[in-house]
Amino acid sequence: MNEPIRLTNKTAIALRRNARKVRAAYRIAACALSAVLAVAGIWLGLSNLLAVPVMVAVIVLMDCVIILHSRSRYLSLLGQAICTEAAAQEIRVGSSEKSRRERAISDLMGMKADLQRAESRREPGVQPFFEQGEQQDGEEEDEDLLPVRAAPRRRRRTGGSLQLIKNEAK
Repeated sequence: MNEPIRLTNKTAIALRRNARKVRAAYRIAACALSAVLAVAGIWLGLSNLLAVPVMVAVIVLMDCVIILHSRSRYLSLLGQAICTEAAAQEIRVGSSEKSRRERAISDLMGMKADLQRAESRREPGVQPFFEQGEQQDGEEEDEDLLPVRAAPRRRRRTGGSLQLIKNEAK
C-alpha cells in the first residue's frame, strides 16, 4: 500500500503535490496548537494542578482530530488526482480510437476512389473476372455458354509437409 501511484497528467501531479502540502500544513498546525496548549497547561498548572492532565487530554484530542482531518483531506485530494489521471487516459484512448476510425474511413474512401479510377480506365465490353458470372444490362446468358474456369489450387498444411490439392471438377 506504500507503493506510489504513477501519475502522468500535469493536473494530477499538481493535485498530488497540493495534497502533500495540505497534509504538511495540517501537521504543522497540529504541532503549533499542541505547543500553545502545552504552554497554556503549564501556566494553568501553576494555579491549579488538575489543569495539567486536563490540558494534556485536550492536546491529545485536538491532535487526533487535526491528524484525522488532515488524512481525510489528503486522501480526498489524492482521489481527485487519480480520477484526473483516469479521465486523461480515457480521453487519450478516445482520441486514438477516433483517429483510428478516421484513418479507416479515409482508407475506405481511397479504395473506393481507386476502384472508380480502375473502372473508368476499363475498355468497354470487358468485364473484370469477378463480374463474369453476373447478369448485365438485362441480358440473359445461358449457363452452358459460360466458359469453364479451372478451380484455383489450394495449399493446406498437414503436419510438417505441404501438399498441393487440385479440384477435380470438370
